[in-house]
Amino acid sequence: MIINETMFNCELEDILIELNMQLGIFDKRRDSGNNVMVCCPYHQEHRPSAGIRKSDGLFHCFACQETHTLPELISFCFNRTDDTLGKFGWNWLLKHYATVAVEDRKDVRLDISRINNKHIRNSTNNIGSDGDRQTSVSEEELDSYRYIHPYMYKRGLTDEIIQLFDIGYDKNTRCITFPIRNITGQTLFIARRSVDTKYFNYPEGVEKPLYGLYELYNAKYDEDCIGEKLYQYSFPNEIIICESMLDALSFWTVGKYAVALNGLGSELQFEQLRDLPCRKLILCTDSDKRGMDAREKIRNNVKNKIITEYILPEGRKDANECTREELLNLQEVF
Repeated sequence: MIINETMFNCELEDILIELNMQLGIFDKRRDSGNNVMVCCPYHQEHRPSAGIRKSDGLFHCFACQETHTLPELISFCFNRTDDTLGKFGWNWLLKHYATVAVEDRKDVRLDISRINNKHIRNSTNNIGSDGDRQTSVSEEELDSYRYIHPYMYKRGLTDEIIQLFDIGYDKNTRCITFPIRNITGQTLFIARRSVDTKYFNYPEGVEKPLYGLYELYNAKYDEDCIGEKLYQYSFPNEIIICESMLDALSFWTVGKYAVALNGLGSELQFEQLRDLPCRKLILCTDSDKRGMDAREKIRNNVKNKIITEYILPEGRKDANECTREELLNLQEVF
């Protein structure tokens, strides 16, 4: 069922059974097509007169006319009568049905070494590795976000990519978390993307490196684990440059290597692009004016690479909107 645009891995009946086990309510219920009829908790009765819609949990009592969302209803059932927005009920739903602990993730065979190789030793793009210019995020904080939320799958991410990039979910802010790391593996800061709105957040004052550098420099992949085409034992010859992290991750899911600007490009990022030990960059920023401006800035500031561009299919604003087949067959132009 879907509540507030969030997919929950359960049926309404599962939720009512759990509430009955915890609170001893909703024991009298009957199926009524699109609704489940229950005894209304807002007034005393012995026969079901209220309906809860199966698709989204909307509650309505035909006797007392109370109408509430499922989170609001759950808050009331737990005697949180002052919780008019149903925040307690929402967190209860998340805890029981919307997230899966990291230990339940698939066992993905990834070998990510933090030992500096020759590319790292010769590179200048390990900014923040000594903590002088940007503080690092602790492993304890990262561990508190290691949950899987259905929104990740909605945006096309796979279990392997979620684990490789350590993507998580912050239950307090209801945001997907993206650790931003340097090439030595140090997490410089956390970027957040709301699962309810288009809200995107970066900590104030941070300098954004290219997203995905650590994985490019360090990861070795098993073809049986991620896919036949994602099989790297040396640095790839060509790297795709995207505007957002989700766009870059979309390419990784189909066996193509990409980094994200998280903006329109900065001098730090241009320096990192020039330092990449590959021959070619493929530009695939958004198809709007800002995306085209970003492509022009890269061409003007990165002169030591062969630079081509991907043409997105008609009607697609960015790579994350493309299907797997479209990503594998993008037209490349100079």
